[in-house]
Amino acid sequence: MSCLTRQLQQQLAKYIKKEVEVASPCDPSVVREELINRGVCPSAITEGQVRQVLEVAGFL
Repeated sequence: MSCLTRQLQQQLAKYIKKEVEVASPCDPSVVREELINRGVCPSAITEGQVRQVLEVAGFL
């Protein structure tokens, strides 16, 4: 499992806020697939890591 640094988490959170339409309630697996499909994140990113980024972004 790869580690996400705080800086990368913050950058992903900013990207999600600006570029990804997040439904309510927020489903980390859907956001993960969207980020992978857009080429923003590698497929090795876990759902737990996406959940952490969504917490930083204020969606959870």
